[in-house]
Amino acid sequence: MNDGPGCVNSPCPVAFALIDAARTLEGRLEQVLGSHQLSIAKFGVLRCLVHAERPMPLSAIAQRQRCVRSNITQLADRLEADGLLRRTDDPQDRRAVLAEPTAAGRAACAAADAALRLEEERLLGPLSTDERRVMTALVGRYVGAAVPVGG
Repeated sequence: MNDGPGCVNSPCPVAFALIDAARTLEGRLEQVLGSHQLSIAKFGVLRCLVHAERPMPLSAIAQRQRCVRSNITQLADRLEADGLLRRTDDPQDRRAVLAEPTAAGRAACAAADAALRLEEERLLGPLSTDERRVMTALVGRYVGAAVPVGG
C-alpha cells in the first residue's frame, strides 16, 4: 500500500493533493512558456511590468513577486539580454533603477498570455463554469488561511 504524501492516507490529503496539482501545473506552464523562451519567473516579471503601465523600481517588482531584489536583478539581466526589458535610472532616486518592457517584451507577454489561456482551457476543459468558480474560490480560501498572521 502506498502511503506517500500524495495519497489519500497521507496526514493532510487536501494539502498534498494541492501540492501534486501545483507541481503538475508548474511543469505544464514551464513547457508552455518555454516555447516562448520564457520561464515562469521571467514571465512573472514581464507581466508585472506590462500591467504596471509605467516603469517600476526593481525593489517594487521584487515585492510584488514575493522574492528578494537580487533575484529580480538577475531576471532583469536575462530579460534585458533577450531584448524584452529596458532599465533606466530613476530621476527621483539616484540609487534606484527602473525597469519597463520593450515593444518586444509586450509582444512576448501577450503571446505567452494567450498560450497560457489556451493551456488552462485545455486543462480545465472537463470542468463546468460553476466547478471552475468553486475550485477558484476554495483554493483562494485555502491560500488565504495559510498566509501567516501579519503576512
